Amino acid sequence: MTRAAWSLVVVAAAVLLPACGEHSQGEPARLKKADAKASSGAVAADKAYMANGWTAGDDTSWQNQIRGRAQGQNEYARIISATPAATAAAPIGATPAKAP
Repeated sequence: MTRAAWSLVVVAAAVLLPACGEHSQGEPARLKKADAKASSGAVAADKAYMANGWTAGDDTSWQNQIRGRAQGQNEYARIISATPAATAAAPIGATPAKAP
């Protein structure tokens, strides 16, 4: 065989042989677990991390907790619920009023 033919064989082997070693990209069946509803609750060891007012398995209390957390992160709701006196800005250079 000529040098060019050997080069072609080596290049073909370098391109084709790595495909033989490919593995599946999916998760192995032993790592998969059945899905559970989010409101079903945590294991007994995680009770320290559970929010007050939420009972495991109760969809209504789960939705109330999620709604409350979302409202806690809603900047608009936080500003509106603040008292007007606390949010009013004093004019620049004004001295604060003294308490009686």
